[in-house]
Amino acid sequence: MIESSLAESNSAVMAALATVLLGLAATSLALAQDAARSYPMKPIRLIAPFPPGGGTDAVARPIAASFTKAWGQPVVVDNRGSGGGVIAHQMVAQALPDGYTLFLSTGAGMVSTPLVINPAGYDPYKDFTPVGLATLLPAFLVAQVSLPVNTVQDVIAMARANPGKLTFSSSGTGGGHHFAVEMLNSMTGVKGIHVPYKGGGPAIVALLSGEVTFCFGNYPAARPHLNSGRLKAIAMAGAKRTPLMPQVPTMIESGLPGFEYTTWYALFGPARMSRTMVDFINAELHRVLHDRSIAEPLLAQGAEATPSTPEELTRRMRDEQARWMKVIKSQNLKF
Repeated sequence: MIESSLAESNSAVMAALATVLLGLAATSLALAQDAARSYPMKPIRLIAPFPPGGGTDAVARPIAASFTKAWGQPVVVDNRGSGGGVIAHQMVAQALPDGYTLFLSTGAGMVSTPLVINPAGYDPYKDFTPVGLATLLPAFLVAQVSLPVNTVQDVIAMARANPGKLTFSSSGTGGGHHFAVEMLNSMTGVKGIHVPYKGGGPAIVALLSGEVTFCFGNYPAARPHLNSGRLKAIAMAGAKRTPLMPQVPTMIESGLPGFEYTTWYALFGPARMSRTMVDFINAELHRVLHDRSIAEPLLAQGAEATPSTPEELTRRMRDEQARWMKVIKSQNLKF
């Protein structure tokens, strides 16, 4: 009888404890929802992983200005341009998930860098909350106008006729432009030589000076030289043509099915941000990027406004990671 009484007593205690824990959980959830609904109540940092004046900064600033105007709280762009973006990623990964630290990252930072720097000090999937894609930045395969090639098939034929002699500049080892070169090598069996430079601008300069034969470069860096007639665009590296240069075919259209590379910028927060807050910021990002006064100036700089859901952003990351892992394996790349 004593044992029965003790069992009943323990059951009552456990039931009471469970009730308390459920109550605390419900209270915590309610507080989190209230905080998200009243967000923002103080200034917000929008961290950009590169110095002022670059592509990330050019996308971050109009977004921050529009958020500031709509929310009544300052959204301040905080440029953390060191360590190739790694320092900024680590900083955001360690921040509180309260919505007051946001992050405009890139395909390089969230996909290729963790593949080539081991360890990078952060996990793209565990340490961040995806909010949504912001913009796409088209990349092109370009050449000097004097070079006797006009199509991707011309480039392949020249590479096969001159094995190990054609050179391709890029913005750096392990970046998307480098992987684009290696993907071309892998899909065609050619032996184009990758020549890394310290950024997209120097890679284009190397092409202009004749140091290299071809270049995979972003539109903003190549645009003035394409417009002046010093360079020509052979193909666009993305999955579809860009309205910036609609006459230029894609690599896929040029006979390389599955060839896809596009630089992208996307909004993230630290891990464990509430879904209510994520949905609010995502809706605001859509509003900003559908505003013609913002989307058109971005497009003039080469950045196409392409807002997405958090799930679509994660799928893009996964797809790109699988594509680059395949290239790394097939080309036996070592970093």
